[in-house]
Amino acid sequence: MLTQEQIRHFRTLGFVLCKGLLSKEEMQVISDAFDTAMEKARDGAPKPKPGEARQQVVPFFDYDPETFYPLLDDARIVEPLVQLMGEDFILTVSEGILHTGGSGWHHDACAPEGIFSMRAAIYLDRLSAADGCLNVIPGSHMKEYRDAIASNINNVGVGPEDIPGRYPLVNEPGDVLYMNHKTFHSALSDKPGRRAIHINCTQNATREKNTEHFDWLMGFLNGETNGWGRFYSDRFIRTASPRRKKMLDRAIELGFGNTGRVTHLQDLT
Repeated sequence: MLTQEQIRHFRTLGFVLCKGLLSKEEMQVISDAFDTAMEKARDGAPKPKPGEARQQVVPFFDYDPETFYPLLDDARIVEPLVQLMGEDFILTVSEGILHTGGSGWHHDACAPEGIFSMRAAIYLDRLSAADGCLNVIPGSHMKEYRDAIASNINNVGVGPEDIPGRYPLVNEPGDVLYMNHKTFHSALSDKPGRRAIHINCTQNATREKNTEHFDWLMGFLNGETNGWGRFYSDRFIRTASPRRKKMLDRAIELGFGNTGRVTHLQDLT
């Protein structure tokens, strides 16, 4: 559970890094399962090399339900999402990512003011700034600041690594990062092999409370479904704890979640 200070940190700066949330022993099990799952997803192909596209598996958790499903039933991981997004937040897609290099400054999904989507990120390796740990620009989830950065970040006379305000999130296995998708971030190293698990979520919205927010939510869920396919397998739904089920029900109610093409391994029986 997050402290009030951590909640303020997230709301003010757009992220909060929870150190040591998972134990070394737990991380070893998750790390081994990740490698096996990504190998299975490659279906005999070699690991991607530097300069090639990263391997991104979405949805990911069906590759090892016994290891990955429990992450979504673990109060240490889920309760902060509840605290930050509300009891009725919506789980969208899980990701397994094997990076082949770095990334420039960017933000992800950008909801209207008053609503946001986010991720819980579990990095499986010790990462420093030199190794390509995630960098953020604190406060860049705020609209005016974000808009100014988006318009000018490539024209301020400094390289990406020297952007004022750059904050490297030095990471140890077991840390969990909670980050607003609106926050500008980067990984400024070409070192390959960084491994990450992402749990992506969005706040809920209803037409009755806010039409703009509801229209954005419907567009967001539709875009994620068109891009990634079916979010939840039958097994994922069938085995859900009451808390996990609550994360799934709203997307299903709106016509998403258990619809769309199957893009990766899923148990659909």
